[in-house]
Amino acid sequence: MGFSWLASHSVNFVIAHDGFTLYDLVSYNFKHNDANGEGGNDGSNDNLSWNCGYEGETNDIFIKALRSRQMKNFHLALMISLGTPMMLMGDEYAHTRYGNNNSYGHDTALNHFQWGLLEERRSNHFRFFKEVIKFRQTSHVFSRDTFLNENDVTWHEDNWDNYDSKFLAFTFHDISGGDIYLAFNAHDYFIKVSIPSPPPNRRWFRVVDTNLESPDDFVRGGVPGIGSNYNVAPYSSILLEAKK
Repeated sequence: MGFSWLASHSVNFVIAHDGFTLYDLVSYNFKHNDANGEGGNDGSNDNLSWNCGYEGETNDIFIKALRSRQMKNFHLALMISLGTPMMLMGDEYAHTRYGNNNSYGHDTALNHFQWGLLEERRSNHFRFFKEVIKFRQTSHVFSRDTFLNENDVTWHEDNWDNYDSKFLAFTFHDISGGDIYLAFNAHDYFIKVSIPSPPPNRRWFRVVDTNLESPDDFVRGGVPGIGSNYNVAPYSSILLEAKK
């Protein structure tokens, strides 16, 4: 009997238990492991991270807003990917280990779940993470367990050989007409994109725009009135849903 690979056999993740938390991924360029007592020699030196312009904690509102968008962008990308998503406990409230990427030996707040921060961020960061998970669970497009074929997705980015391009847009097609359009803009400037026509007898509703403040960053029923163009903000992502 042959074995058939399913999408759920693939495990997708942005970060794992080793390395930076999601918050630290957007807040630190370098590991800060002095507290581990190994002279900073432990832990990976290659974290594939970006601190958004400042190393570590800051009161700069613009950097903090950018970090918030980046975490939302990563979470959205993870939750719309076919397969089994893996999150690190604490990322739902933006847990930090202050740049320590090898904290296993600490029985402290570095590794303890911070219930107070969860409550503090329940109406913004946590809300976005929770709602995107619910959307994944209830959307027919993301409930499939077979890999995509050429009829299941339309790519609106064909500049694959341009290594300077940091924009990606595509549409997931649904047999019932509930298509999903997604765009990710990693450039530091706005990109005005042409929105494809929705399926017959449907309209586009904006569910996600990570550039907007909570609760507008995720609107469960979607916001109507999406035209033929959309200005995707720097370091942000959008999700549109085709509905009647």
